[in-house]
Amino acid sequence: MTTETRPTLAVTMGDPAGIGPEVTVRALSDKSVRSCARVVVIGDRKVLAEACRVTGVDVPWHLVTNRHKIGANDNRDDRVLLLDMANVTPDTWQWGRLSAAHGQAALDYFDKALELVDDGTVSGIVTAPINKEATSLAGCQDLGHMELLARAYAVRDHATMLVSGRLRCVHVSTHYSLRDSLDRITRARVLQRLVTTDEAFRKWGLAAPRFAVAAVNPHGGEGGLLGREEIEELAPAVADARALGIDAHGPLPADSVFVAAMRGEYDAVVAMFHDQGHIPVKVHGFEESVSVALGLPIVRTSVDHGTAFGIAGTGVADAQSMAEAIRVAGKICTGTWLHSR
Repeated sequence: MTTETRPTLAVTMGDPAGIGPEVTVRALSDKSVRSCARVVVIGDRKVLAEACRVTGVDVPWHLVTNRHKIGANDNRDDRVLLLDMANVTPDTWQWGRLSAAHGQAALDYFDKALELVDDGTVSGIVTAPINKEATSLAGCQDLGHMELLARAYAVRDHATMLVSGRLRCVHVSTHYSLRDSLDRITRARVLQRLVTTDEAFRKWGLAAPRFAVAAVNPHGGEGGLLGREEIEELAPAVADARALGIDAHGPLPADSVFVAAMRGEYDAVVAMFHDQGHIPVKVHGFEESVSVALGLPIVRTSVDHGTAFGIAGTGVADAQSMAEAIRVAGKICTGTWLHSR
């Protein structure tokens, strides 16, 4: 990607007390990451300076005061733009500290990023982690970024896709118990995930995406001997999708379908519950796995980890997920992420 074609991305630093500031500065200290996009970091300058100190990295900052300065910056300049919200009080801030003030600061960064993407100042958003307990203390009842986005854009049919290399996984259910997840495996919900994923992939430049649907029961249910979800819900959903022109396959045994996807036989796998999809993605490439939002009018990627208060401020947090989230967002914005097979 040349400097002339780099999109502009907003990167939110996440909870000021978590590892978000550290992984942000560590990722952006890498010139190859900066070459993927013009980046404007939305956060607190003092916290980011401390993050640079504890990680031992140097980021070429260029302080901007408003969105007009962002748009006017030379695209060939690989300095990182910094929009300082100045909303962290030094006397009360410390690494790893849970607080309503930190939760509100993280929400402020996210709100500003939405303003920038909505008015066209940036092409997409990359988010460092927020802490759900901290944002709850701040009065926010949404569980996380995806819920905030769904409410902001009044979107109902959305989905989160985990990505590690060429393995891409969309979940029918995520943060539910295994027992409750089974009740959420319905023909309508599986079809919605296939439609949403197909629409996103076509919008991002893949003309004929191929999808696999993972079975929920061992060996695909063995014709109903080990469960009837495949017969009553999954196979009908795949048939519905194919009738809509979606190249969907399955249900396929979950113990082999992810390997087939890694080999390039499918562009994404629809998994039935949290661990069914998360485990293969993280085993395939834990450090570089990222989250990609589907079904939204904007591009948004995120790190695939939490705030990790226990190691915040120690300088040991791995930044590969943040670096990859920036790369993926940049490629999505330029239509180069999904390549023809």
